[in-house]
Amino acid sequence: MIDRRMMLGGLFLGGAAMAAGAPALAARPRRARAGAALDLESPEGRLRNFIRIRGALDEGLVIGWASARYYGVIEDRMDPLFAVVSATFARWRAVADGYEAVSYELAWFTDAVTGKAMDTFRNPYTGKDCKVPTGGLAPAKFRIGRDLSFHLGRTVPGLQMEHDVLPFEARGDDVWVLERSRTAMPIPGLARPFRYSESNTFHARRADLARPGATRVTSEVSYTNVCSWRPWLEMGDHPGHLTATGIGRQNAAPESLPPAWVEATRARRPEVLENPAAILQPLWDAKG
Repeated sequence: MIDRRMMLGGLFLGGAAMAAGAPALAARPRRARAGAALDLESPEGRLRNFIRIRGALDEGLVIGWASARYYGVIEDRMDPLFAVVSATFARWRAVADGYEAVSYELAWFTDAVTGKAMDTFRNPYTGKDCKVPTGGLAPAKFRIGRDLSFHLGRTVPGLQMEHDVLPFEARGDDVWVLERSRTAMPIPGLARPFRYSESNTFHARRADLARPGATRVTSEVSYTNVCSWRPWLEMGDHPGHLTATGIGRQNAAPESLPPAWVEATRARRPEVLENPAAILQPLWDAKG
């Protein structure tokens, strides 16, 4: 899912995109004091604060990014393989049973040394040159329920999913919340389901959450996943799996986007830089 994410002052040149993103980029009001009361335990308080950390209570553009490194894991050995940079663009709105989001993610697998987006990758386990998938999927809808449950906008045949949000932890001006998911999906040609598990720890500031009128706050993200060999690696029934660890940010400013993501997107998908809000608009306008 989760949200990996964006970069460059002057990046979004389209007027519609700037208008949609205005709440995220506006100057911050004066901070509230760190000890201000904050409801992190009631169902209503957990929902409100989780949405402000992961998305927004307003309907403006939300930017997120992630930068991570992948490793192959066989028995007890981790082998560095490649990296990934990702950006997400989303808009959120209140619905009767929680908050609905329309989200678009664009990720690039990059060379672990040069940071350049890859078209092929020499698999060290097999010696094969594998074709690396490029580009992003179409925007999708999902919903966070009042109980912080996760619901896809449409049914995906064969998909199994577990999702939960752990209780908030707060100490001083620090607030953390962990969101995790575990999925399994049958893939044609593979004997076993493709499994993908992800954990994201969001770290926000109490003072930002307690600020009067704040509809969103910036959070730093620690990211970990464990997944089956990606099909494009052509590993067949080779024992082992992949894992990735990385960092990210939600409600990020455009200038904080990973430079490697900006470079690859400018060269391969420049329309995403010019007006990301336009990519979301058709699905945002489609009701239901």
